[in-house]
Amino acid sequence: MSSRKFDKNKMIVGVLVATGLGMLLRWTGIDFEGVDYLKSLLPWYQGLAENGTLKGLAEYNGDYNIPYVTLLYFLTKIPLEPLVSIKLSSIVFDVMEALVVLIIVGEIAEEEKKNWYGFLSYALIFCNPVAVVNSGYLAQCESVWAALVLLCFWCLWKEHPVWAILTFGVAFAMKPQGIFILPIIILLYYRLKNFSLLHLVWFPVAIQILCIPAIMGGCSFDVFIKNLKMMMGHYPYVYYYYPNIWTYIQNAPYYVFGKVGICSAFAVLLVFMLIFAWSKKKLKLEDYFEYIIFTTMTCVMILPCMHERYNYMAEILLPVCAVWKKKYRVPALVLVICSMLCNGQSYLGWPWVSHELLAACNIAVYIYLAVECVKGLGFKVFPGKEETLC
Repeated sequence: MSSRKFDKNKMIVGVLVATGLGMLLRWTGIDFEGVDYLKSLLPWYQGLAENGTLKGLAEYNGDYNIPYVTLLYFLTKIPLEPLVSIKLSSIVFDVMEALVVLIIVGEIAEEEKKNWYGFLSYALIFCNPVAVVNSGYLAQCESVWAALVLLCFWCLWKEHPVWAILTFGVAFAMKPQGIFILPIIILLYYRLKNFSLLHLVWFPVAIQILCIPAIMGGCSFDVFIKNLKMMMGHYPYVYYYYPNIWTYIQNAPYYVFGKVGICSAFAVLLVFMLIFAWSKKKLKLEDYFEYIIFTTMTCVMILPCMHERYNYMAEILLPVCAVWKKKYRVPALVLVICSMLCNGQSYLGWPWVSHELLAACNIAVYIYLAVECVKGLGFKVFPGKEETLC
């Protein structure tokens, strides 16, 4: 179908069809009970339900952020099976992240392609198998922090800094992976200067507001910090099942290599920020969209103790970038396939695939993305023609 004939009404119909298809795909896994659900989410839910009051939050001793556990507490008040209510809460954020991306892409695309690209982007997010498995099968909550991080980015771009930093705080409060957006916030501040550093005060405010129910239940005022410290250094090895650079030295101890990974990720991000600062090229919204993917992948490929699910943001956004940049279509497909194989063998009982092979594929995609981002800043890495929006 020509993008010129795809009007707003057709886009709305397309979005509804994609939503129906995405829900149908998730429904196929509605009864599936993953290992994380059985060992963590369900026992936490049951403990909160048995207590029946906010005091149950004070008895929680798991490894998820207390604001997310607070969400679980409120889910116990809904007359649904725990498996269904937990999955539905994540699916709500699946819809939210898809809608935010639709809005962002509507700003990126040319007027005659806006509706067509918006529909494709929504469908690629909501029907992405990575997103379907994460919420519909595993009852996981990557969509929660991803949706909030994307909303933070959009609010910053539209010059609503208070709302942006508040959503950033909520994203980090729900899952520490929300911090992956911080480099983009720094880049936007440097280039656009459309908000003040004083706005960052809203970051701890958002976190503390979400901790109020836990504090009312008997937790200390610094419950979030204590919970976060408990999670840090929780693992004995730097490799934790996501196929990245640590795949090749899986038994490397965290106490030796943990700081190496953290410093290396910081160094790569710092170098990219310096290249960004040096560039005089006028950047567009789609450029920053790519940088979100790159900074996320930098963290996941280099930081220690990365789970199978932590590259979620890149895995759902790179296919969207491929809508208007053909050069990303093969890398996006590779990234999604590698993620599905990794999650499938870890959680769904799929046959084993060499993590060394998956890591090599992920590293290749990451290097390609890094090169393209540097080229996009106006620096020629390899000779070749620049690609325009298709």
